[in-house]
Amino acid sequence: MKPRTVSIAIAIVCICSAALIFSEVHQLELFDLIPSSITHGSFSSSFDTIEFEGASEFLILLRTAHRKKIANPPPHCQEQHSKVNVFNRAIEIDWIGRNISAVEPTWSSFNRSSCNFVGLAFPPTKGALHAALQQTTYISSFHTVSQCISDSFQWENDKPFTCLGNNFGGTLGANTEKGCIEEAVGGYQMKLWNEQNSNDALFQCLKYYLDTDEVLREVDITTHMEDMIANVTRLDYVSQRGYSRDDTDWSTLAFLLWSETALKLTGILEAANITTSEQIIRNLQRMMAVIGSGKNTTVTKCVAELLPPMIGNKSYTPEEQRVWKDTGAYLSTSTMQESPSSLLRNLPGSLHGVLPPSPTAIYSVHALLGEVVNVNSEAYFPGCTPYWNAILRQEAPPKKAFIETDLEAKKNGTIFANWKNSRHYLRNEIIKTCAEDDSKCPFPTFDLVIDITQVYCGGFFHWMIEIWPRIGPFLDGLLSENMPKFAIRIGCESSQIGFHPQFFGLVGFENITLIDSESPVFAKEVIAPTEGFSHSPLLNYWNLVAMRQKVFSHLGPIEKSENKTVLVIIRDASRRPDANIFNRKFLNELSDGLPDIYRVVPFRSSDKKMMACMACQARAFMLADVIIGSHGAGLSHTLFAPAGAAILERVDKSDSGIYSELAFMLGMKYFPMDVNTHHSGSYIDMITLANG
Repeated sequence: MKPRTVSIAIAIVCICSAALIFSEVHQLELFDLIPSSITHGSFSSSFDTIEFEGASEFLILLRTAHRKKIANPPPHCQEQHSKVNVFNRAIEIDWIGRNISAVEPTWSSFNRSSCNFVGLAFPPTKGALHAALQQTTYISSFHTVSQCISDSFQWENDKPFTCLGNNFGGTLGANTEKGCIEEAVGGYQMKLWNEQNSNDALFQCLKYYLDTDEVLREVDITTHMEDMIANVTRLDYVSQRGYSRDDTDWSTLAFLLWSETALKLTGILEAANITTSEQIIRNLQRMMAVIGSGKNTTVTKCVAELLPPMIGNKSYTPEEQRVWKDTGAYLSTSTMQESPSSLLRNLPGSLHGVLPPSPTAIYSVHALLGEVVNVNSEAYFPGCTPYWNAILRQEAPPKKAFIETDLEAKKNGTIFANWKNSRHYLRNEIIKTCAEDDSKCPFPTFDLVIDITQVYCGGFFHWMIEIWPRIGPFLDGLLSENMPKFAIRIGCESSQIGFHPQFFGLVGFENITLIDSESPVFAKEVIAPTEGFSHSPLLNYWNLVAMRQKVFSHLGPIEKSENKTVLVIIRDASRRPDANIFNRKFLNELSDGLPDIYRVVPFRSSDKKMMACMACQARAFMLADVIIGSHGAGLSHTLFAPAGAAILERVDKSDSGIYSELAFMLGMKYFPMDVNTHHSGSYIDMITLANG
C-alpha cells in the first residue's frame, strides 16, 4: 500500500539584498535587513552549548532497553490476557512531576507496568545544567493585574490538571491571585507604595492640601482625622493594565485614589456638599492641578516623597528613575537558579527546583499509529488532549484504541472483513499480520517513525513552541550519518501541512518525510519524544533551548551592525489586526523619539515574500534588539531573538503569560504593555529602561 506522506527536499533560499534602504523616518525594509549569506560575527544566545547524556545514541539505547525488557519480562507480562492496557509515561503521571531512568508505571486498571513500551530519560550534562542555572535572566512584572483576575489565570487548587494545565495562563511567578497581583504591573508598585507610606504620612499630605483648598478648607477635618488614619484601607493595585505613560505619574495617582477614598469614607466630601460624581471628579482635578503645578510647594514635595525607590541590584540612571516615576516600570537581573516559578518549585521532579525534568522518549516495535499508539495488548495516548482525556478517564476502557482496526472489519474484500471474534483479537491480529508481512498490512508501513503527533498541529504557536521542538534534544542523533532512514509523523491533515517542512530545514534536514494524520500507519519501530505542554514554554524548556541552539548553529552566527534594530510585528493580514495601532504615525514617532542608533523595522504579516521564507523570518529576529508586538503567534519568533533583547508585548486581560515565560527563560527583558495605549512614548520608555 502506497504511504500517504509529504516527502520534501528542503533547500531554503532567501533572496535578500545586503543593502540597507532607509525611508524618510529611518525605517528599514525588513528583507533588506537580512544578510544573504552567513558571516561570522557577534551574536548572543542564552548559552553556547547544551548536551544531553546519551541523546546522540538515543536509538541504540532505546533498542537495547526494549530487548532487555522482552528478554526478561515482568511476571505479569508472561500471563495470557486479551485486555488492552493503557500505558502512559511515568514522567507525566504527576504532570512532568518526576525524573526516570526507565518508564514502568501504567494507568491500567490492574496497575501493571508496561510490557511492550520502554522509555528513557536523557538528562542534560552537568555542564549544560550548570550553564542553564547560571544563565542571566531579568525580573520585571510578567503580567498585568487584569490578566491575574481574568479567566486566563485559574487559581483553584482543587481543579485537576488538564491539557492546558491547572493554570494555563502562566507558570511563571506566584501561584495565587493575590501573589500574581502583587507582582503585576500596578500591583507591584502599590505593594512597595503601601509598605513605605503609612496612613499618617498620607493624611499629612492630604492635610497640606485641604488647608489651602478653597472649598474643603472650611471643613473641620480634625474630627475626621482619627477615622481616616485608622480605617482607610489601601488599594491592591493602581492600574489593571500594562505599562503606559499617563498624564499623572503612578505614585501621585495612587495618592489621589487614596485621598478620594479617605474623603468619601470620613464624610469630609459630604460635609462640603460634594456628593455627585461630577463634583467628586472636579475636586480630584483641582487636587491634581495643585500637585502638578507646584504652586503649593509643600503639597508637591510631600506627595513626591511618597514615591518608593526602585528596587534592584544596580545603580539607576536619572532617565531610568524618570521611567520608574512615570510608569512604574523596573528591571533587575537574576539567574535561572533563582527563577520565580512556584509551579516548578513544587514539582518533585524539577531539576534544582527551577527547571523541568529531563527530556524523555518512549519506544516500541510493531506499532499501529492512529489516534493512539497501538502495540500488542497495550495502547499509548500521544498528544496533549488525548493524553489528558485518557488520564482523567483512567477507569474507562481506551475506546480509541480500536477505531482504526474496527473499520477494517467493516470493509469488503479484505482478509479482516466480517471479523467475528472480539475487537481485542481483531486489533492484535492486524498488528501481528502487519509485523509479519508488509503486503498484507492494510495500512502504509514504515521502518522507523518519530511520532510527535499532538493537538493544534496547524496552529503556528503550538507547532513552533510545543510540537516541533520535541525532537530538539535528539537532533545530534537524528542528523548523524549512521541514523537509519526515518519518517516524522506530525499529526496534521495533509491540507494543513504548509509551513511545517521549512522548520526542519532550519535545523539541517535536507530531506525529510512527513506523515499526516489522515490515515493510520504501521511502524516497525516507533519513538515518541517528550510531549510539549500547551501554553507553557517554561515546561518545554529543554526542548526549546536545544532547538534554539541548533537553529543558531545552522543559520548563524550573523554579523550585527553597531545600530540597534527595533522590530515591530504588524498584523496587517491577520484575523486579529493591529495595523491601526502600529500604524505609520506610531512608527514615525517611535523612530523620531529614539536615539539615532536605533532603526525601526516593520515585520508585516502581509509581506508574502517574508512569510514564505521561514529562515528569513528566523534571521530577522536573530538581528532584533527590541521586539514590539501584540499578543499572538508572531511573538513565537522570540525563540530566535538574542539573549538580552527587549520584548514589549501588547497584552489584553484575556491573554495568557506564555510570551513572558518564553522571554524570561531565554534571558530577555520583558515588558507587558497597555493594550489601549497608542502612545509611542510608552514604548520608548521601556526601550530606554531595557537598554540603560
